[in-house]
Amino acid sequence: MQTQQSSSTNLALGGAVALLLIAPLVNVGPVNVAAFLLLITSIVWTAQQPRAWWAFWQRHQPLLLLALLLACAFAFSNGINDKPSVLTATFAQGRWLLLLTLAAPAVATALAAEAWRLIFRQVTVFTLLFTTIYCTDALLYLAFNSNFVLDLIDADRSDLLRPSWVFNPHPFSRTLIAALLLLGAGTLLYRQTVWRLVCLLGMLGIFVMLTLGAVRTAWFALAIIAGAVCVLYARRRFISALTAGLAIGIFGLGFRTTIFPLQDPDKSLQLRTSLFEQGVRAVGDSPWFGGGYQAAREIPWPEGLQGFTANQTLATTNTHVQWLEMCVSYGLIGGLLFLLFWLAWGWLVFDLQRRACGHFRLPALLLLFNWISLSIAGFTTVYRESEWALWLITVLGALWLSERIRKDEDEQAASAGSTIDPTTGT
Repeated sequence: MQTQQSSSTNLALGGAVALLLIAPLVNVGPVNVAAFLLLITSIVWTAQQPRAWWAFWQRHQPLLLLALLLACAFAFSNGINDKPSVLTATFAQGRWLLLLTLAAPAVATALAAEAWRLIFRQVTVFTLLFTTIYCTDALLYLAFNSNFVLDLIDADRSDLLRPSWVFNPHPFSRTLIAALLLLGAGTLLYRQTVWRLVCLLGMLGIFVMLTLGAVRTAWFALAIIAGAVCVLYARRRFISALTAGLAIGIFGLGFRTTIFPLQDPDKSLQLRTSLFEQGVRAVGDSPWFGGGYQAAREIPWPEGLQGFTANQTLATTNTHVQWLEMCVSYGLIGGLLFLLFWLAWGWLVFDLQRRACGHFRLPALLLLFNWISLSIAGFTTVYRESEWALWLITVLGALWLSERIRKDEDEQAASAGSTIDPTTGT
């Protein structure tokens, strides 16, 4: 009976992970729903196997300690700044830490390799489906000025100049890069020629959507990833990867100039510089513990930025630098803790691709490339739900691979030890 319950929980856990992978392609609402489902299934798994949960975090104590310290920094800063609800504000910022703490042991130890292969196939199909829908919508909009696809789902286009999809092109571009990496892996892993061709066509569609999104950071990230492919995975198709990454960057920059004429080429940079300066000034006003959750929204922006601010979601804006945003909210202490937390997980992902070999090699590299994409984005914008979901999946995948590599190394060591003759020691 207990085995059946465990099997059902593992199945539900795998389904929640698959949904979380698909959700960023759609919008913020599905991301939060998928994250909630993963939280519930992780709680059920932890209740069934509390010792396994604790044993897992004993192997990763520094990462757990950093997460706890960061959550404490959130709570303390919100408390001293008299936020209306300290617990609500802390949960709003730290819910991904909570989800990581509960989900990591379950995902890393409960999901078998076959479950991940099934998740990969499911997410590939949905990625191809949504890419087709998005490209169809963009084609109808650009060629016929038609919102037929959006009218079917009763949605509004967020940016009339950039028909990428219905929500902010910036987080959407990070989602598209993650989908691009997934389909790139499909061209290597699928044995059937037809599936490889379909994945290539899907990659072409994603290139189109990235271009229409006109997010410069995405093209820069693609160029960096293409170069990393040449260095870390030069055995296969590195020339095509480099060429594609550079080509889309050059073409995308050219397309951007057609939708945003360079009448004042320095205007965007000036705006972002002003935003950055206001953020630095806010940190100077509250250097140690910051202004609490979403403190950047309370910054009195200069008169020259009022028009820009009014066009933002909820008539607010941000520093456009994730690391600075954390310092504005939680001071230098919270900001440095967050940076250390990010780098610690980044080192885990980086070290994983160094240790991985055989069939672990490719997934380890994909996780690293997605980490690079998200890190580059942190210097030009702040993270939304889509980016946090991609970050969580990246670290969960890295922890799963790390556990598998550790088990393989233990089995090899045990096997080598069992072949030693106790009488001779050889």
